[in-house]
Amino acid sequence: MTPPEPLPFSADIDLEARRALVRDLAGLDGIDVLEVLSNHDGTPGQVPGAPAQRTLLVHLLGGPVPSGWTADVVRVVGGVREDPDLNPVRVDWAFPAVAVVGVAGTPATDPLDGVTAADRQLVQQALPADDQRQRALVVRTSSSGDWSTYTLRLVGPGGVGAPAGIDVPLSTTPFTFTVDCPSDLDCAPATETLPVVADLLPGDYLARDYEALRSRLLDRLATLLPDWTDRNPADPAVMLVELFAALGDRLAYWQDAVAVEAYLGTARRRTSVRRHARLLDYTVHEGCSARTLLAFTTDSDLTLPRGTPVTDLPVQPGVEVGSPIEAVELGGTVFETAADLSLRPERNALPLHAWGDPSHCLKVGATAAFVTTPSGTDPGLLAGDLVVLVDRPIGGMPREGDPSRRFGVRLVADARPHTDPLAPTLTVWELRWGAADALTASLVVTTPGTDQALAAVLANVVVADHGASVVDEPLVPPTVLEPADYRPRLQRPGLSRVDRSMPTTASAASIATPDARSAEAWLDLYDGQRTWTPRPDLLGSGRLATHVVVEPEPGGVSRLRFGDGVSGRAPVSGTTALATYRVGGGVAGNVAPDRLVRLLALADGRDPVGAGAAVSVWNPLPGTGGTDPERLEQVRQLAPAAFRQQLRAVTSADYAVVAEQDPGVQRAVARRRWTGSWYAQEVTVDPVAAHADDPNLLPGVIAALEVRRMAGIDVELERPVYVALEIGLGGCVLPGHLRADVEQLLRETFTSGLRRDGRRGFFHPDRFTFGQPLRLSDVVAAAMTVDGLAWVELTRFARAGASAFDAAASLEAGELPMAPRELLRCDSDVNNPEAGHIEISLGGGS
Repeated sequence: MTPPEPLPFSADIDLEARRALVRDLAGLDGIDVLEVLSNHDGTPGQVPGAPAQRTLLVHLLGGPVPSGWTADVVRVVGGVREDPDLNPVRVDWAFPAVAVVGVAGTPATDPLDGVTAADRQLVQQALPADDQRQRALVVRTSSSGDWSTYTLRLVGPGGVGAPAGIDVPLSTTPFTFTVDCPSDLDCAPATETLPVVADLLPGDYLARDYEALRSRLLDRLATLLPDWTDRNPADPAVMLVELFAALGDRLAYWQDAVAVEAYLGTARRRTSVRRHARLLDYTVHEGCSARTLLAFTTDSDLTLPRGTPVTDLPVQPGVEVGSPIEAVELGGTVFETAADLSLRPERNALPLHAWGDPSHCLKVGATAAFVTTPSGTDPGLLAGDLVVLVDRPIGGMPREGDPSRRFGVRLVADARPHTDPLAPTLTVWELRWGAADALTASLVVTTPGTDQALAAVLANVVVADHGASVVDEPLVPPTVLEPADYRPRLQRPGLSRVDRSMPTTASAASIATPDARSAEAWLDLYDGQRTWTPRPDLLGSGRLATHVVVEPEPGGVSRLRFGDGVSGRAPVSGTTALATYRVGGGVAGNVAPDRLVRLLALADGRDPVGAGAAVSVWNPLPGTGGTDPERLEQVRQLAPAAFRQQLRAVTSADYAVVAEQDPGVQRAVARRRWTGSWYAQEVTVDPVAAHADDPNLLPGVIAALEVRRMAGIDVELERPVYVALEIGLGGCVLPGHLRADVEQLLRETFTSGLRRDGRRGFFHPDRFTFGQPLRLSDVVAAAMTVDGLAWVELTRFARAGASAFDAAASLEAGELPMAPRELLRCDSDVNNPEAGHIEISLGGGS
C-alpha cells in the first residue's frame, strides 16, 4: 500500500519576509520564485518540439542547485484534486539547469533521461546567464494541469521534510500553469462617470446647530427689519439671536438624543440598552469577578475573617500597602475571601496514602482518596469542606509541583478513619467527593523505589473573589437634597460584581464557573438608619423596600438610582449615605496559579491574622470566571430573541427538550400515554455517565418539568430500556506481536469505562444514546486502531439471547437498530453477564 503523502508546511507567514532573512544566512537556502515556461504556438521564442506549460524553472535564493537533485526531491500537489493519488500532474523528470544546458567551463550532461534538444533550447533561452542556471532546477511535469492553484514542494529523503540545507517554510511555493492564456477581453477595470447633480437646495436646511440657527435667525430678521443692519455682538438684537440659537442647539440635541435612545437598535447609552433589553426579558450582564481557591499554611489555630485580602503585588522596599485599594492603585490584583475560615496546622498539607502500593496513582474520574495524619490527630474534615489535591516533587513543597495536576474538590461526606497495619503510627482518613469534581487527569501518589508520597491534600482552603473593598466612603454628591432627582455615583470606577447565587454545597467545579448573568453588585449603603442593597431593577420592590439600582456608565462609573416611594423606598432629604463596596472584576482577575502570595490588612485597617501567628497563602488553582461587561452590540443581537424562549411544554418533544436542559442529562425522549383516567407524559432520560449516580439528578429534572407542564397532564420519569449485546470478534495478530498484549489492547478499546490514557472506551455510556444504532463497520474500525492487528472479522453481532437466525440476519445487515427508548450495553463484566459481553479470539502472533 502506498504510504500517505505527508502534509506540506502550511503556516500562514510572510514568505517575502522569510526570504529576506534566509538570504543573509550561510548554509540555508529556499525557493525564490517559480517560473512556468509557456511555449505557446505563436509566442516570441516558441521552440518547436518542446511542450507548452509543462516546463518549470525553480529558482533558489542563493544556490547552487545540488547536482544530485532529481525527480525524487520534487512533488506537485494541489489543484482541484487534492488527493495525491488522483492528482493528474506528476513529475516526469527534474535536473539542475547546469546539467541541462551547462555553464562556462562545464558542459551539459548528455544524455539525460527524457531531456530532448528542444528542451535544452527552451531552457537556454529562459536562462541566458550562468548565475541564473546555477540557481535553477528544471522540472518537467506530466501535464499542464488546469486553472487551479498547485503547490510545488522540495522534499527530503523518503518524501519527508525538506532537503538538506533548504528552509522548511521556503521548501514549498504555490503556482498556476495558466501564465500565458490569451483573451479577447480587456483586463482593465471599467470606469463609469457619474453625472453631477446640481444642488437644488444650497445649504443644509436640516442643520440645527448653533451656527446654522444663528444664520437663519439673522436672515429672517434681515427680511422683517430691512433697516436694521447692526451686527455688532454687543447689539441687544444680536445678543438675543445668539441666545435663541444656543437654546435651539441644546433643544435640538436633546430631541435627537431622545429619538436615538428610544429604540434598542439605535440607543447609545448603556442604561438605555439595559432597559430596552429588560422589557424583552433579557438580562444584560455587567461582568463578573473571577473566583479561585486560596490555600493557607499556619503554625497555630486561628480564624480568618470573611473578606481577608490577598494580592499578587510583590513586597517592595520603601513601598507600604496599608489597604486593599492601595494595592489596586499600585497595579496589583486583589482577591478577598468569601467566608470565614478556621485554620489548623494539621490541615496544612495532608499526604496521600497509597496503602503500600509503590506506584499508586489516582486515575481520571477518581472520586475518593486516602490521606494520613499522625495517630491521635483529627484534621476535622467534614462534608462540605473544600480541599485541593496537589502534585509535588520528591522532597519538595506542594507549590513546587505541576500546576496541571491540581484539583479542587468539595467533600460530600465526613472523613472516615481507618488503620493500616503497615503504618501503625498513622491514621488513614478516607475522603470522598462528588462526580462533578471527578479528577480530569491522573495524579501520581507514589513512584517505584520511593516510599514518600508525591501528592498531598491542602485542607486550609477557602473561596476568594476578585475585588478590593472600600469601607464607608461618601457618595458624590454625599447629601440628598431633592429625593426625586438624587442620582449619586460612587467615587471609584469599576464596581465589582459577584455571583452570590451559588449554594454553599455546590461542587468545586461549579464554584470555578460563576454565572455573569447572576452576578450582583458588591455594594451596601448605610444612611444612619437603614441599609440599602442593590437589585437589578425596582419592578418588584415595595414602597418601603430599601433597594437601589446600580447603572453603569462609560468609564466604569457606577450611578445609583433609588425608588420613588411606589417602586422602592425614596431617600430622605438631608440624609448622607456611606458606601461599602468592592472595586475590581472582569478578565483581569483570571490570574495564573501561584500568583496570590501576599496577605494584606483588612479594608478597615485591622490585621486578619493577629500577633503571634505565622500565616502564608497561595493560590494553587488559577482564577477563573472573570468576565467583562456584555458588549452593547451583542445585546442588540440577542435581546430580540430572548422572549421567544418557550417556557411551557405542550408536545412530547417539548418535555424532552426541558429535560435535556439539565447538564446531567445527555439525551431525553418523551411519549404521551393514556393512564385510564388522564394523559401522562413519560420522560426517559439518558444521564451523563459522571452524573449517573447523582441523587439530585432526577429530582431536578422533575422540578423543571413540573414548572412547564400543561395543566391536567402528569409527568412521570421512566428508566431506559437497556439492550445487552453479544459480539464475537476474531482476528489475526501480526508476527512479532504477542497475542496476549493485542487482546488486552482490544479489551481496553472496547471497554465501557475509561481507557488508561483517559479516553472513553468504545462502549462508554456517553458514546451512545437513545435510538442510536450500532454499526458493524464502526466496531471493525475501532478494532483496527489496535497496533499489531492484521485483520479482524465479526463472528457474532446480535442482541443477547438472539436466535441463530436473528444473529445471522443482523450480521448480514451490518447494523443493530435501537428503539427510541433503548440504550445498548456491552460492559463485558464477568460478574454481570446480563450487561452484554464481547468474545475475542485471536490467532497468529506469538
